[in-house]
Amino acid sequence: MKKVLVVFSEGSKKNVLIESALFFKEELGYEIMPLYIRDVRRDEIIPATMDGMIVNLSNNSFSEERDAIEEEELNHLKEKLRLRGIIAPLNIEFGFPWDIIKEYLKLSDMLMFEKGEVLSESAVTVLKNHFKPVVMIGEKPITKLEKIGISSDDGVKINKSMFSFINLFPQKTDFIMLTLLYNIEENKLLKYLKERGKNVIHKNFDGEDARTKYLDEVKNLDLLIMGNLSRGYFFEKITGKKGLNIMEKSEVSIFIG
Repeated sequence: MKKVLVVFSEGSKKNVLIESALFFKEELGYEIMPLYIRDVRRDEIIPATMDGMIVNLSNNSFSEERDAIEEEELNHLKEKLRLRGIIAPLNIEFGFPWDIIKEYLKLSDMLMFEKGEVLSESAVTVLKNHFKPVVMIGEKPITKLEKIGISSDDGVKINKSMFSFINLFPQKTDFIMLTLLYNIEENKLLKYLKERGKNVIHKNFDGEDARTKYLDEVKNLDLLIMGNLSRGYFFEKITGKKGLNIMEKSEVSIFIG
């Protein structure tokens, strides 16, 4: 049975992750491997200014209160998982997120975690180093896979993601290919998918409001397939590369192979 590693952390939207994990369990036959990570970096001293004073947010009283709140949160999470039929034990680890994830990922087929409005440092590290497919859950849980979008520039990364997706989910045949300010005529990925018997509708967006229209279209999807971040992530951040913009602004869950 295929396994999906579902990673929870402090402040993550537990219900959205649980609902998505349940879909993979009940509809797609995946075994759920829940993991909660206590990031070691959270306990670093973070100076904050308050009325001209420096406040150490990592003092003992603050840390004890935070630990108590987190322990209560963990108990609630365990109960939610149990009530929703996810009986696998919740693994709890303390350390650097990627160091922990990569070891657990060796035992699973896919990684699932919350995307957030802005990619966190941990998420960026995962995306740059992952060796199994990743599903980043957006504002709404995955409860069906009927409208599947492909964000395509016909590059190597989106081709890799599509190859991973159709091998994991060979039963999925219908896709919507979305392009932004792009000429579709020579798109090799489109040709490849059609040769594999996939039905692909293409939509391109041009003009001054192309990005807005693109993101509005993405909102109607159940899942968006994208290529991965490049090694030059911070350069992309500065230059506003469209793929990164879509990844961060999209409310929809994203698959990266």
